[in-house]
Amino acid sequence: MPKRDGSLKAREFVYFCEDQILTQLPAAIPQPERRVRWTMLQMHFGNPHVHFELQPQMGRGVVEAGLHFEGPVEANDAWVELLAANAADLLGELGPDWELEEWTSTWRRLHHPFPFDRLTTELAHEVAGEVARAMTVLHPLIEEGAAAIAVATPAPAAGRHGGSGRGRRWHRRARR
Repeated sequence: MPKRDGSLKAREFVYFCEDQILTQLPAAIPQPERRVRWTMLQMHFGNPHVHFELQPQMGRGVVEAGLHFEGPVEANDAWVELLAANAADLLGELGPDWELEEWTSTWRRLHHPFPFDRLTTELAHEVAGEVARAMTVLHPLIEEGAAAIAVATPAPAAGRHGGSGRGRRWHRRARR
C-alpha cells in the first residue's frame, strides 16, 4: 500500500513490479518461475542460473534490473557470447540504457539501472515495463541458447574462477 506521498517500501515495490511484469508478458511467452528473496525478485524459464532479476538498492538509490548469468563461468561466458553475437539487434530493441557487464569474476549480466529518490508506483510501472519488454525480446534467445549452451559447456574445473577476458566488451562493476 503506497504511503501518502506515493512511495512504496522496497518489498511492496518488488511485489508490485512482479504483478506488473506478469500482466505485460505476451501470451506466447510461458509464465516464468519466480522467487522473491526479501527485496529481490528473480524470474527464469527453467534455468535458475539464467534469470531476470530486479532489486531496489535503497542505500545506492538505484533499482537494478537485468538478465543475470550466475552459473559456471564457462556457461556464463557462452551466454554472453550468444548475446554479443546478437548485440546489434538486441540493443536496438532494448535501447541504450541496457549494458552487458562482467559483474564478478564468474557472473555476467545484461542490466539496466534505474536511479530513484523514492520508490513509487510510477517508477514500478517504468521498471516493470522495461523488464517485461526485455523478457519478451530476450526469451527467444534464451530458448535458443538453453540446449546448445548446456551441451557445449564443460563442467567447471575444481578451483577455477574468473573468465578468460579475451577481448570481450564487458564493463566491470565498480568495487565498493
